[in-house]
Amino acid sequence: MPRRLTGLSLAVALILVVPLFLVAQSPNVAVDAQAAATLQSNNHIQAKAHFDNWVTITARHADGTVFATRKVHNLVTNAGFDLISKAVSDTATQPSACNWIAVTNTAITPGAGDTTLSGEISTNGLGRSGAQGTFAHTNGQQTYTVTRIFTATGTQASQATGLFNASSTGTLCYEATYTQVTVNSGDTLTVTWTVTLS
Repeated sequence: MPRRLTGLSLAVALILVVPLFLVAQSPNVAVDAQAAATLQSNNHIQAKAHFDNWVTITARHADGTVFATRKVHNLVTNAGFDLISKAVSDTATQPSACNWIAVTNTAITPGAGDTTLSGEISTNGLGRSGAQGTFAHTNGQQTYTVTRIFTATGTQASQATGLFNASSTGTLCYEATYTQVTVNSGDTLTVTWTVTLS
């Protein structure tokens, strides 16, 4: 009889304790599941809506020989996102396109809140106001490019670039830094911005 009582007692104890243990654990399980769901949702959103942008810098001598190349990821500024939103869906006056390329030899750290390109170059053939960049896009594709070929009229180094929507001042839409490149008179500096929409 004592054994039967002991076995019965143990069974009763398990019946009472195990559910309590599971209840005690369930809040943590729920929180973990919610966190995982939130993380998955955020990752899904980030993967589905972003601008994958690159800048390619190519320096050539007058005979066409390439002597320097750079390819770097660039940053979309807050003002750039605002401009893109207005260009796509705002029913008010559309903003001017971001196709004016500027360069600088100032060592900057690109930031989302930037509105100007510090130390922007305006001499030696590398000034922004010389010409707009050339826009290129293939229908049905998710990418487009803006390219500008600067022809140096003097010795000039550069290490950062920005894409604006005007020949002076205007909105700084994109910004990037790269390892310094120096061109001399007659050399060309080709700056190509590639934007992938997804």
